[in-house]
Amino acid sequence: MNKASGFTLVELMVVVGIIAIMAVLAFPSFSQQIMQDRVVTTANQLNSVYKFARSEAVKRDSDVKLVVSGKKWQVKAPVDGVETLLREFAISHQGIDVSLVDRTIMSTGEVSLASTILVKDNNEKTTDYYLCVLKSGQNWLAEKSTGCA
Repeated sequence: MNKASGFTLVELMVVVGIIAIMAVLAFPSFSQQIMQDRVVTTANQLNSVYKFARSEAVKRDSDVKLVVSGKKWQVKAPVDGVETLLREFAISHQGIDVSLVDRTIMSTGEVSLASTILVKDNNEKTTDYYLCVLKSGQNWLAEKSTGCA
């Protein structure tokens, strides 16, 4: 007798069914991870732009302005007597809100006013973040639940 090796159609359908069930169970967790990643990415980009502005103020030995323009945060500094746009932060993901504020970073690295800038996505299942900035210019990211204290 010559017996053929392989899978039957029933065996193949059972495996495909199991994979489909596992995919359906994993999808909510995966989509939540994507939403959380968008909030974290936006907070990190905001932090990066702030650090850039602070380093430029110290490097140039002149005041650098963080200016809110629509939903963008622009880093502006005087170059040859003309206020020039050095870098810009724009929210890259839909559904993310950032409470941007105008600030001036002095040549010493200090800031005109302390700030607590919230990065959120209006979803209770994700963690929102604050960009905490002291008047001294020091900054860090903190989860909304812990705050900037």
